Amino acid sequence: MDNSQAQSFACQKKFFDDRNYPHGFQRSGDFTRTQAQLLESKGVAMKALHEGSRQPQTAEEEHFVAVCQGKESATTDIEKTWALYLSSLRRKQIYFTASSAAVEGSGSDSIDSDD
Repeated sequence: MDNSQAQSFACQKKFFDDRNYPHGFQRSGDFTRTQAQLLESKGVAMKALHEGSRQPQTAEEEHFVAVCQGKESATTDIEKTWALYLSSLRRKQIYFTASSAAVEGSGSDSIDSDD
């Protein structure tokens, strides 16, 4: 690994997503051990780059941002792992949204019926 790759995605804090992965990435079954370690060690930087709150510092980070914007295809392990993480969130969101809508809809119907 060259010096620019060592500096890419540098961050001091570990990344956790307690809302969607309360038991951690490794125990979720969605990620390999390597992917889980990438998310934990570089996820804070990846999220900041994805959201635009951090500017890319290296060519690797610039390509990552282009992938996030849909301008490039994911080619590196980091890009593929982040894409997998985002797709897993969409799966979880769809599940919870559908479930919540069904519960809310049946609850409001029963209230209307009782009136």
